Amino acid sequence: MKNLLIIGLMSVISSVLYRLGGIGRPFRSWMRDWIIPLVLVIYMIFRLPVPWYAHLLAFVFTAGALTSYWAYLFKGEDNFYMHGFMIGLSYFPYAIWGGNWLGFSLRCVALAVFMGGLNWFVHKYQIKYSDWIEEFGRGVAIALSLLLLV
Repeated sequence: MKNLLIIGLMSVISSVLYRLGGIGRPFRSWMRDWIIPLVLVIYMIFRLPVPWYAHLLAFVFTAGALTSYWAYLFKGEDNFYMHGFMIGLSYFPYAIWGGNWLGFSLRCVALAVFMGGLNWFVHKYQIKYSDWIEEFGRGVAIALSLLLLV
């Protein structure tokens, strides 16, 4: 129960930071790109006993994954399927040292399908405030999907 409350709180923090990073002035993208990975890695430090450098690598990889929507690979179009997959893949160090390959793989696929599917859905049906829905949704998914790893 305590773990679910912590994940719930992290999901709220992550969603707010993800949205703030996407709003623009006076907020900056670093709020999303660097603080979300920090919050998640702090949680993982207490949940998964791995070497310190696994946490450092996961932090750096997650920050890097959050900075790109992979448009340069997809003819100038943002690709949220790849964005989600790479955020999941950024926890590769935890799969190596933690050994939960199934949870790691499921997280990669779940984030890819959710983030890409959410983007497709809000644009196909022209949902009002789609940027808010997408960014809050992505932020929640990043933290909530940690349940697959621990």
